Amino acid sequence: MKKIMFICAGLLLFCARFASAQAILDKMDRATDKADRAGHTADRTKSTGEKILGFFGKKKDGTATEKTTLKIAGVDFSKLKAINEKLQSAKGVQSTRMKFKASGSSIILEHAGSTSEILKALQKAAPDVFAEKNIDGMDDGEISVKLN
Repeated sequence: MKKIMFICAGLLLFCARFASAQAILDKMDRATDKADRAGHTADRTKSTGEKILGFFGKKKDGTATEKTTLKIAGVDFSKLKAINEKLQSAKGVQSTRMKFKASGSSIILEHAGSTSEILKALQKAAPDVFAEKNIDGMDDGEISVKLN
């Protein structure tokens, strides 16, 4: 009979501890569920905000991007590639696109500033190509260069 009493007392003691451990685990489970729901709500809000902002277009970062076409006559492909590499490292140039033709090649520059400002930067980057004797013409968005 004593054995049964000790077993029952032990079971009551351990059951109470298991019940309190289960309560702690339940609280943790509810907390993680709340965090998951908050994360899902944030994701939905973000996608809704992106859809709304998509109607207004992308904002620019404050620097206006201009396009200038460099028309280069009297150049072969290897020389054009070398000029293009020099232009990519010039101050203010954001990107370049090169087009080659035997009759006359061109490089389209995307840059900050005006055409005359970019010409000054190009003269510093490649003085042999953009020397004043080689400049054939200049207009807004276009520079013509004739190499011998």
